[in-house]
Amino acid sequence: MKHLIKNQEMKVYGRHACVSLFQNRPEDIIRAYVTRDGVFEFRDLVRHCVDNKLAYHVVEKEELDKVTRATHHEGIALIVKTKKLPSVKELLAVDGRSLILALEEVENPHNLGALMRTSAHFGVKGIAYEAKVPVALTASAHRTAEGGAEVVPAIHLENWNEFFEHAKKLGYKMFATSSHEGESLFKTSFPEKTIIFLGAEGSGLSSKILKKMDGSICIPGSGAVESLNVSNAWTAISSEWYRQGFSK
Repeated sequence: MKHLIKNQEMKVYGRHACVSLFQNRPEDIIRAYVTRDGVFEFRDLVRHCVDNKLAYHVVEKEELDKVTRATHHEGIALIVKTKKLPSVKELLAVDGRSLILALEEVENPHNLGALMRTSAHFGVKGIAYEAKVPVALTASAHRTAEGGAEVVPAIHLENWNEFFEHAKKLGYKMFATSSHEGESLFKTSFPEKTIIFLGAEGSGLSSKILKKMDGSICIPGSGAVESLNVSNAWTAISSEWYRQGFSK
């Protein structure tokens, strides 16, 4: 994946991921691979390739398995230009009510894909994540996001210094999440500009992050299990944020 990112190209596969990319930035498509069974379903995308003299290949499923190195490609894969992402300042400088998800050491692409999918559903403005590599730019993250990766920008950070600087200037309130401590999610009134921090399962958030927080939120439950995984926790939090501001 590193060489694809360096060359400003990446692979995307999966029905919803590819269709969403085609709808949002067709000019970034470089070439397409479609199974014989998928030619009719993805006919608009194939026609786009024909009209714009882009390479497209009609292949057997087994060949597409090799191209994607996966079996759940749903009959389509694209080689595309890597999406241009906003800067930290641009991500945070949005008008009106906004929610930003911040992730510390959440590096599993499937988890990040699920977080992007949920964020897109509930209108979250963006994601910032600290990780060793930009996992949001992997094919597996895009596939799991089911189109959400084209809607919610996820920017990779090497450290949080610039993020905290702009968040403070722009008036954001930042909240940690905890399994056992903090105000109940269902008693929390979200500020106009909110950032929620989630950490890796097990280790949670580091002390350097916790020192910067304006408060802490917990998700109450039966106590039958210790906690929710990061994806399910985010679904609960973002759905409550949406309910407070947009649900009728």
